[in-house]
Formats: sequence, structure tokens, C-alpha cells
Amino acid sequence: MRRPLFALTALSLACALAVAADTLELRDGRVIEGKYKGGTAEMLHFEIDGVLHGVPVTDVVSVDFPGRPGGPTGPAAQQAPAAPAAARVAAGTRLRIRLSDTLDPRTNTPGDSFDGALEMELQANGTTIVASGSPVFGKITGFTSSGGFSLELSGLQIGETAQPIVTGSQQSVGGPGGGPAAPAPAADRLAAGTLLEFRLLQPFDVRLR
Repeated sequence: MRRPLFALTALSLACALAVAADTLELRDGRVIEGKYKGGTAEMLHFEIDGVLHGVPVTDVVSVDFPGRPGGPTGPAAQQAPAAPAAARVAAGTRLRIRLSDTLDPRTNTPGDSFDGALEMELQANGTTIVASGSPVFGKITGFTSSGGFSLELSGLQIGETAQPIVTGSQQSVGGPGGGPAAPAPAADRLAAGTLLEFRLLQPFDVRLR
């Protein structure tokens, strides 16, 4: 998860301004001065008042070095590593969804499709990449040995993109009110609003920009 952004006190900011400082520009408009201490493709390390802080690359616009040869606009000025173009949702991720359709063994058969909505956010590095409420699509693959429905998800709507996904059968079932319930037997239907949980069998990437 993303580390919380550090808060600068008036004292630490004054100390940073008293010396030739490196400048960190953030996407929310803040300009922070301190000492750039390197970093990785995901996290920059910035020292302020003797304390080292980690700043996610996705929050950074640029890093300038005004106290070094070339000045902030010369060849020494360096842009922070570009934010990643995509984030990966890993295999094994649990997807909790709520049915939009009612599934009834008297009217539905294997191969029928169903719709639902994601009942959670998907995040990468502390940033939401798929919003709660995003539409999901699936199909009935059969019935379990105990007589309940066997369902799998096949797609997830991300903005204007329909992302194919591969999951196993539902792992748990909750009633329309969100409370836990036993898997529904074939004699019972799955009402719209029923809460289901699936696990991704294959990863997929979400474009960030």
C-alpha cells in the first residue's frame, strides 16, 4: 500500500530553504525543498530536516537540482522517472461482486450469462485503478455436486474498456442484504443483490495513462 505523504512543518521548510536544496514538485501543486537521495522505479527518497521520506513516483512531476552545475533548467535538471503506463492485478486477487441479475435453475441453464457490479476497489501502489461499482460479466458453467450454481467471471468494464478476465468458480455466497449464507441449492435461485466472491486465475493489466 502507498505510504502516507509526509507533512512539512514550518521549521523543517525554513531549514530546507536555508541551504541550496533540491526541489521536488508534486502533482497536487506542492513544491518541496530538501535533498534528493535517489530512489526506485516506484519510490523516490527525499531527505527533509534530516529525516528520509518515501514519495511514490506517481505523485511526482519532477526533481530539480538548483545547487548543482547547470541549474534547475540546465542539463543537471532531472525529471522524475515516468509514472508507469499500466498496473497489474495479480493472479489470486479476490473479486467481490454483487449480482445484478436473478439466476433461477428453473429458467437458467449452463452457458447463460449474468451481470454484476464490483463490490470493492482494485488498487495498485495505493491508487484506485478500478472503481467499486464497475460492471462485471460472467456465465453459468454448470451445477456443483451439492446442486448449487457454478459461476465464473469473464469480463470487467474499466472505463470504456471491456477487460477479459479468468476466474475460478465463486468461493462464497452472501444474501442480498450482504450477510453470509450457505451456497444456494439447485432448488433455490440466486436473487439479484446476492454477494459472490471469485479468485483471479490469470493476471491482467490496467492502463493508467
